Amino acid sequence: MNICNVCQNPSTTRCSKCRQIYYCSKECQKKDWKVHKKLCGKNEVSMPSFPSGSSLPSSLPQMTEFLTDMMFKLDKSNPLENWNVPDFGKEYATKYPHENVQIEFLSSAKSSLKSLQIVERFLDSDNDDPDPDHLMKRWNELSEELDDFLESPRKFGDIFTGKIKNPYVGDKGRGALSFSNTPKQSLILDQGKTHVAIGFVDLDLLLRARIVQNKNSVEQPNKFIGYEGSVYAVAKTNVIKEMMTEKAPIQSIIEVWFSTVWTRETLKHFENAVKIVLQYGNAPNNKPPNPTKKELHPKVKSLISHWNKSVRNPKSRQEAHKLWVKTFNSECDIFTVVANLIESRDRVQVTRHALTGEFPLMDDQQKNNLIASITMFNCNDGISPHSTSEFMFQMMPMDAILIKNKRKETSFLNAIYNFLENSITKICTWLSPPAENSVSIEIYLHYQSVTNDNSELLASIRQLDPWTMSWSNICDYFYAHDFHNLLRACSGNDTVHVMTSMNWVTEVFGAHIMEYDCKYRREIYNNAQKTISMTGKYIDPSGYFRYDKVITHPYNIGDVGAASMVKESWKNYFFEGQDLNVGEVSFVPYTQTHMMHTLLNICYTFNKDINVYTKLLVN
Repeated sequence: MNICNVCQNPSTTRCSKCRQIYYCSKECQKKDWKVHKKLCGKNEVSMPSFPSGSSLPSSLPQMTEFLTDMMFKLDKSNPLENWNVPDFGKEYATKYPHENVQIEFLSSAKSSLKSLQIVERFLDSDNDDPDPDHLMKRWNELSEELDDFLESPRKFGDIFTGKIKNPYVGDKGRGALSFSNTPKQSLILDQGKTHVAIGFVDLDLLLRARIVQNKNSVEQPNKFIGYEGSVYAVAKTNVIKEMMTEKAPIQSIIEVWFSTVWTRETLKHFENAVKIVLQYGNAPNNKPPNPTKKELHPKVKSLISHWNKSVRNPKSRQEAHKLWVKTFNSECDIFTVVANLIESRDRVQVTRHALTGEFPLMDDQQKNNLIASITMFNCNDGISPHSTSEFMFQMMPMDAILIKNKRKETSFLNAIYNFLENSITKICTWLSPPAENSVSIEIYLHYQSVTNDNSELLASIRQLDPWTMSWSNICDYFYAHDFHNLLRACSGNDTVHVMTSMNWVTEVFGAHIMEYDCKYRREIYNNAQKTISMTGKYIDPSGYFRYDKVITHPYNIGDVGAASMVKESWKNYFFEGQDLNVGEVSFVPYTQTHMMHTLLNICYTFNKDINVYTKLLVN
């Protein structure tokens, strides 16, 4: 969900020139123009926006590619060879020859990627007057405090303590993601214990989780209790949970969770689950819900009731495709995923998914058997779940998927489908276990924002005595001291906390390769590339992706090396003055599909007697 750059309200309209910044009204756009005009339209290299009408001028991508090739030929000192960006547009055309607009768009996307190969263009350039657009991407803000920090004497690892932290609950519940955008760790859930998930978005944490019996186990169902500040996430995930409980076909569950297009059979199972959820009790409007009761907040019930009406008149598959591509923007990195796939088969399929949002692909279905997703394209009260480029690949744990499949035998999309099928089958069994199975789980999902000023909610969570708690990347929205106070207020005696930080790099100087002297950047870049190559051999043994000469913006590679050199400084800052037991602060292994390549997994507890790593991650 995108928010207005001025007032932080949800918005689906953006600056018509740069198409980067969102505004909810002309008034807000006028207020921001004094600052925004300095950076509007200054993207150094950008992916093309998807054309809304006629195709792009056919000469444009060819001219861009011609100039790039000429630079390779003329610059004899360039140590890099031509990396041969695959022509995924031409490959796509062999299967979908009549989609001229899409093919032209893909050709332009390929040319944009090819220009990224000239690494020196980026690493060797210095600018005494930094581009405001670059500063915004690097630090996630433009402010006097940032100016003062960057102009003052500083060293690598120094923390930007004046950073502005925007509240994660600023959109009044209207924010929405169709699915999570970061991969989760593989967690152990001790039998009979309670897990509390803050900012859960969906049930992706359970995909890799295991329920185990050990000395801490209790002979009772596990409890998974979620609190989320998004009306949409609570509504959709409750419906998916009931589809799992009712043993709906796995493909139907996958379609509702991830796809822009559903079969009519899926629509029936969705409608059945919606009616079940609407029978839940009523949660209070202005106080915490009962954590272990099936209750719906009035806003959540309103959205699900809207879906219940929408099933009578669903949109078409063609409408779904049009609505999906409207959200493509120049920040979209999906085609770097495509370009780095080894098999032409996989590049075509992932391109098809990127252009349509279908999963699984529906080309073999009868047209009259297909409809647009109800949850993605039929919402009320200003909720717009798919309002910017989002792709399910970002949440997929590639270290768990690729290692179990062989590239020559199983396509990339099928490998993902197999992982989801097995994982969702496991969760279905937990929710409705056979009589002889002692492992089971109860799931309760609530619309409620967990903040320091909601003391009644924090007390109710603490009374649950949670064994483990997950926090998504909510730590990014709090100052460190306030975040630790929040966790202490809702911790049980033995609670272990798990989270991922996406934005930690915006708080520490030296996490970006361009902050180092020019003579050191190539070494940092090369070392990062070696790390990525070694990681690829471990998580992707059959080679679905390329890990040498990765096709991406050079900053994405270089920042892997730069961030590793200042991680400990940020860790020390984050835990400064805290009396606790840190289990892990580690990088998520590099994979091509991540939205960011400097994600940090963090886990710790306030109980000094607990071995966090053993309790959480090792059986």
